[in-house]
Amino acid sequence: MTRPERNPPGDEASTAGKVVPYKVGYGKPPREHRFKKGQSGNPSGRPKGSANKPKIDTSSGMRAAEQFLKYEAYRPVTLREDGEIIELPAIQAVFRAMGVAAMKGNRFAQKNITELVTSLEQRDADQRYELFGTAAEYKKDWSMEIERCERDGLPIPNPVPHPDDIILDPNNGDVRIHGPQTDEQKRDLDEALKRRSEAQEEVNYYSDKYHRARSERRKAQWLEAWHSEQCIFDIINDSVPKRYKTKLANRSYREGASREGKAREELRKRRKLRSDDL
Repeated sequence: MTRPERNPPGDEASTAGKVVPYKVGYGKPPREHRFKKGQSGNPSGRPKGSANKPKIDTSSGMRAAEQFLKYEAYRPVTLREDGEIIELPAIQAVFRAMGVAAMKGNRFAQKNITELVTSLEQRDADQRYELFGTAAEYKKDWSMEIERCERDGLPIPNPVPHPDDIILDPNNGDVRIHGPQTDEQKRDLDEALKRRSEAQEEVNYYSDKYHRARSERRKAQWLEAWHSEQCIFDIINDSVPKRYKTKLANRSYREGASREGKAREELRKRRKLRSDDL
C-alpha cells in the first residue's frame, strides 16, 4: 500500500477540499527561497572536516615534513585505561604502550625504552653541566673584575646577573640565580630597594615624633603612620632575595605592627577580614 506524500510545512495543500493558508514571515520564507533537502545553506563556507587539518605550508620542503611529524606526534588520541577513556598526545600513547609491553616481558620494548631513557638522562646531564661550567666561568670572571676595581679605586661594575647572586652546587651541577636576571628585573629591584630606604627614613621620623609627643591623640597619629611605613618596609624586605635583605631600625613591636617575615601574610589576612565584613 502506497502512503500518501506528505506536503512540507507551508505548502498549499487541500484538506477536505479546503486550502491551508501559509503565512510568509519571520522563520517562514517563501517556498522558492527555502533550503532544498541535502543542500547546504552556506555552500561557500568551511569545508567539512577542515578544522581537523593542520595549517602547514607544504612549500617549505623538509620543514613541512617536520611540522607534519610534530602535528601527528602531539595530536590528541583517546584510549581506554583501567576501564576509563582518557586522552593523550599520540607520542605519549606510544611510549605508554611501549612501557606496558616492556613490563610484560617484551625484550624489544625493554631494550628500546631503556636506551631512550638513558639517552635522555645523559643529554640532560650534559646540558646541565655545560650550563654549570658557563655559570662558574661567568661568576669567576666578574668576581675577579669587581675585586680589581675595588682594589684600584675604580667604579664598581654591577653586572646582571650579579656574580654574588649565582649559587652553584657542584654535587649535582645545579645553577640557581637569587637575584635579577635581566635589566628590567634589575630596575624593578632598584625601585623596590629605593622605596624600602624611604620607608626606613619615614620609620625613623615617625618613631621620633611618637616618642616626643605629649598627647595621646598625637601619639596615636604618629604610631599609625609609623606602623604603615614599617609594613611597607617589611613587605618589600620579605620579597627580595636573601642577599638584599636588611634589618629595620626603630622597629615597633606594639599591637598592630607588622612582623619581619610575616608582613605579606598578615596583610592578606587583614584584607580578607575587610572583605568578609562588606
